[in-house]
Amino acid sequence: MCRYIYGSERNIIVETKIENILSKFVVSIPSSITQIYRSAWDIDDTYVLKTNDDKSQLDKSIMLNQLLLSEGVPVIEFIYSTNGKPYVYLDGKYWCLMKKIKGYCFDPFGGELKNNGIMLGKAIAKLHIALKSIENKVEAYESDFSDELLSWIVPELEKHSVSFSDGVMDSIVTFLGRDYKALPRQLIHRDIHTSNLLYENGTFSFIDFDLSQRNVRIFDIVYLGCSQLVENYKDETRLKHWCEIFRGILHGYNELLPLSEEEINAIPFLFVFDEMLFTAFYLKTGQPEIAKSCEEMTNWLHKNIATIIR
Repeated sequence: MCRYIYGSERNIIVETKIENILSKFVVSIPSSITQIYRSAWDIDDTYVLKTNDDKSQLDKSIMLNQLLLSEGVPVIEFIYSTNGKPYVYLDGKYWCLMKKIKGYCFDPFGGELKNNGIMLGKAIAKLHIALKSIENKVEAYESDFSDELLSWIVPELEKHSVSFSDGVMDSIVTFLGRDYKALPRQLIHRDIHTSNLLYENGTFSFIDFDLSQRNVRIFDIVYLGCSQLVENYKDETRLKHWCEIFRGILHGYNELLPLSEEEINAIPFLFVFDEMLFTAFYLKTGQPEIAKSCEEMTNWLHKNIATIIR
């Protein structure tokens, strides 16, 4: 019997189920199972077991990871079960076993800031090169932020009487209706933040392609930058450090995939839109306090972001 870590209720039941599932992947009974979040478990620091309710999303993620591996991109490798499939279906859920990627979450605020940014920018560019080469081999959602804005973001904001600073909504509506449409599009990760980037021995590995879609390529850069900014924009010193890191990201990306003037000019608008999206998302999911902080950051970005990233 293995050592199950995380909480106390129903541990034996969950442990027994997991051991049963692992047997279908021809994996030995583990010595430890550690729950790392609600739907994922670390198995002996060697594998990750994860559940998924959406088979179409799972199939897309598996195919995408396999294609990226064939392109030499360090991503998760799925283990095949005895039924010849990279998952086991049990109790209404799909269970996947993946080889655990070695590495740690990269902290760009430690060490040489600009160089850290350059490394991140190059890593994203290399991923985009690989994604571009395989995008015709996978079915991907064709995202349009202007549709998202009108279909659910604005209704959610109006439902909760959110009122951004003057000019915020008008600028985003104009941008998404015109300039956004002309930006280079391709298959992107869509959820790049430092928790989905593992670093070891000079190499970045990528995880969690569940949200991958076709969209403007610079959104991956903006999303990463915004995720690093959210806890630092109110601290003057940390904000200066962030600016150096983000300029490095742009520099590193541009070395491998030159950015057009239109893309550079679009970056501030995408920062504002990203945080506006999160404002609506947290309202929709019943988290008003987080939504309020996103609203405040949206207003701050509208006022400041174009200036500080120059």
